[in-house]
Amino acid sequence: MEELLMEELLWGTLRGTDTPDITLKLFLCIVCGGLIGLERGAKGQAAGFRTHILVCMGACIAMLTGQYIYEYFETNSDPARLGAQVISGIGFLGAGTIMSRETTRVRGLTTAAGLWAAACIGLAVGIGFFEAAIGATVVVMVTIVIFQRVDNFFYTRSPILRVYLEMESIDYVKGLIRTIRMNGMRVSGMELQKPRSGMQNAVGIALVVKKNTRRNPVDMLEVISKVEGVTFIEETL
Repeated sequence: MEELLMEELLWGTLRGTDTPDITLKLFLCIVCGGLIGLERGAKGQAAGFRTHILVCMGACIAMLTGQYIYEYFETNSDPARLGAQVISGIGFLGAGTIMSRETTRVRGLTTAAGLWAAACIGLAVGIGFFEAAIGATVVVMVTIVIFQRVDNFFYTRSPILRVYLEMESIDYVKGLIRTIRMNGMRVSGMELQKPRSGMQNAVGIALVVKKNTRRNPVDMLEVISKVEGVTFIEETL
């Protein structure tokens, strides 16, 4: 019983707005936000180590400020009001990490979600909900590191391959379709587009290919890229 009381007393004294409390909370933001940011930075994402720390710490300060106003000023203000604004305001940073291309390829969604999660973790740290903050950090790291292998496992077995490619002229399209069929695939969708390269007589093609699930998508892209007339190719979502 005494141990439980001591533990409650210890943790209770670290959930306020005194200097030791603030120091611990900011340090925890560096650890939690930094762990998520390190993984994103290692993947070459624009929002990396420092960005995630700043987002997490900024959210923490917002929550601490709300708590401070509630505790030290004679007001009936909601201490969670500033935190709610962080949740909605973090959207502009998330939008900045998402890149969309003419070929409908979208990148950066995981990083945007990580920034939003880092902000939520910062709010939890700011109010002193350390258990949730640490637990959420563990879950985020498991999701973006370990679960990526699960995602890749099912991706390599997906029967659908979407690509955007450019050819020197429309005359090479028949050879493209013939090569696809010869390699155990079939075209289930094709859309001609204006080529991004701007080359004269060139044609852009958005292609949906039903592939042999035993073949790796990288191998399939290599097969298509070697077709005569293909000048550019990339996979799309």
